[in-house]
Amino acid sequence: MVSNIQKVAQTAYRLFARICGNSDVLLSSQNVGQLTSMMNNVRDKDVNFDMSKISLESDTPVSYIDIYEDPVMTMAIFIIRDGCKIPLHDHPGMYGFCKVIHGSARMKSFSDPQNFGGNPPENIASKIRPFLRHSIKPVVLEDDSIVSSEDNCCVVTPNYGTYHELIAVNGPVAFLDILAPSYDHSSGARICQYYEEIKGQSEEIKHLGKPLKWFTPISQPSDFWCDPEEYEGPSVIDALKEIV
Repeated sequence: MVSNIQKVAQTAYRLFARICGNSDVLLSSQNVGQLTSMMNNVRDKDVNFDMSKISLESDTPVSYIDIYEDPVMTMAIFIIRDGCKIPLHDHPGMYGFCKVIHGSARMKSFSDPQNFGGNPPENIASKIRPFLRHSIKPVVLEDDSIVSSEDNCCVVTPNYGTYHELIAVNGPVAFLDILAPSYDHSSGARICQYYEEIKGQSEEIKHLGKPLKWFTPISQPSDFWCDPEEYEGPSVIDALKEIV
């Protein structure tokens, strides 16, 4: 019998295999809606996740449970300890489906602004060394909200929510994450870049009705790293054998 999480994995893989290797092809809104609907129904029991089995006294800010990974997609569970976060980062040309299965997180998501050719205000640009000012990136704030296991999944597309950060609130949080295509650091095609918001904008600027912000790229923050935990749920690898 195919379990719920195996059905999710099979559906996701079939959809993402169509576009893997072709950045010009996007999923239809119907395809995105189909996978979103399935992710909305995922619960901790579907992946045999039990927060009480996780060592929360560890100094590690985030734990990572590997479920499946190949060039088409990555499937994993992240556990963020109370007060810790996955810092602001990007998903270049990628889809992401994030479903909280335990606890709550504050999620801030941003997108590249459409049809924007402006420069950062002087009080923003002046905070960055002159030879690095070309790297300042304008973005628009899409969402800043608290999501819990009772909420629907959060969706990232190549054109929406490309940049985001997640912060655990009121205790640890765990979420199931599907990314496609997977990051590709070996070829440099899809590298996870970290960012920092440049503060100090004298007044709020909006672009097409959305708050405009300014990012600068940074190295991976020293207070962020992941330690592995074992996956104890139904085998996704077995469920994908006939598809891959």
